[in-house]
Amino acid sequence: MPKNTFFRLDEARRGEISNRAMQLFVDHLYEDISMKMVLDSLSMHPGTFYRYFEDKDDLYCHLIRNVTRKRAAYFNNSTEDSLFRSFLTGLFGNVNGTVTEPLNELEIKLTETFLHIPEDILLKVYLNVLKGESFPLIKDIIRRLRVDGYLRPDIDDDLISFMFESMQFNLVMFYREFGIKDSQMQHKLSKYFADFMGHGLLEDHKYSELVSDIKKAKE
Repeated sequence: MPKNTFFRLDEARRGEISNRAMQLFVDHLYEDISMKMVLDSLSMHPGTFYRYFEDKDDLYCHLIRNVTRKRAAYFNNSTEDSLFRSFLTGLFGNVNGTVTEPLNELEIKLTETFLHIPEDILLKVYLNVLKGESFPLIKDIIRRLRVDGYLRPDIDDDLISFMFESMQFNLVMFYREFGIKDSQMQHKLSKYFADFMGHGLLEDHKYSELVSDIKKAKE
């Protein structure tokens, strides 16, 4: 987590630092980025950098936290009644012409670096950023699904929220373990997993209804 001195900077300066840092992490492999490259990219003296961040890992975690919160804010304000609708239409894709991806191109590319960062950094991001940032959001979506009559009656909110929270981390680890680098195959596997989860959580008639509505929207 950045130090308080970073958050005392005005919003424009924080945004400039974040954008420059994102570009650096997108353009280079994580392990190839030296502190000199970080300092040069941000146009900072070492003393200034360490007044704001603990190290390179802290900076990267900050960037991931920002995009995670941006997506969470979008879904919190969304009128969509289901996270599954987003999964089943191609995670953050389009439904009936409505854009459901709140991130800009650079931010999307930053999230894609998950596939390449060292495993110890991936675990650090999951434990220090993703684990906890997304849990309240997912639990609220589960609640909305229950109110709207989508959920099976025997679903435990905490268990399912935890499973969804850790899903992306586990998928990335699966891609790494089995050397799956093709983006289309990764997408198909993500869709398969979301479809599998959907069948397990939703009432059968509601699941069929949801899939039917999505197919019509795509047509």
